[in-house]
Amino acid sequence: MLTESSKKCINCQQEVSDNYCAHCGQRTHVKRITLREGWNDFWARVYGFDGMFPNTLRDLTIRPGVAARTFLSGNRVKYYGPVGYFFLMITLFLLILSMLDMDVAYFMNHAGRAGLQTPPKAGSGQEKVMEQTFQLVSDNLKIISFLYIPFQAFASRYIFFRKQNLNFLEHMVLPFYLQGHIYWTSIATACFLKISDSFIFSYPLLIITFLYIPFGYMNMFSTQSKVVSFLKGIGVYVTAQLFFGLLVAIIVVILLFINPEIFELLKPSNN
Repeated sequence: MLTESSKKCINCQQEVSDNYCAHCGQRTHVKRITLREGWNDFWARVYGFDGMFPNTLRDLTIRPGVAARTFLSGNRVKYYGPVGYFFLMITLFLLILSMLDMDVAYFMNHAGRAGLQTPPKAGSGQEKVMEQTFQLVSDNLKIISFLYIPFQAFASRYIFFRKQNLNFLEHMVLPFYLQGHIYWTSIATACFLKISDSFIFSYPLLIITFLYIPFGYMNMFSTQSKVVSFLKGIGVYVTAQLFFGLLVAIIVVILLFINPEIFELLKPSNN
């Protein structure tokens, strides 16, 4: 434990004159581990320096484009980084699903059935293919979610907002923030599904998601009218969905050639 006389950081051994080390951020005065100290330390890390987590949560809800613009301007203290927040939300989503005694495959299965006018018959080949697909997504959720981001950035950088003087990687900041924050709607949907065994609550949240993305672009790019930025934001969302859907279709075709058994499962005789 650091004493008052030593005035050296317990972590990096640099001279310290404040409550935190200017070199590594280590606290100067470290207390013994107790339940209260552990609780305070946990909330200090969640809250972050200068309210980082509450700032991120609040501003991504009411003005996501401003948050992204602030980060791009060089402010790295006010908000969580976009990539870190994106993976934090996926991890939180998976953790809450685990606490609710469900996984992503179960969640997507209910979502898929709710979105189909005529769900596949139990035990049919179509049902087996759908379950295998959902399991594949469940096992690779972080990778698949990450792969979607470049498509949104591409549509923004090279089609709809190409005159904004931002490079491709800079156009990825807002999608990371938006897609990460959208996981709050997935968390709310999962909680409602656990309580009611119904996916009806997801439809209003889908509408919110559809409006949230262009809203983010609307308040990020203020050099043109809000209506134009909002409509372009819709264009970014739709174009990214189409490009990503095309990639998925190509992968599915490849898998069909690699694994002919899928053809057998999809035959009318098996459905």
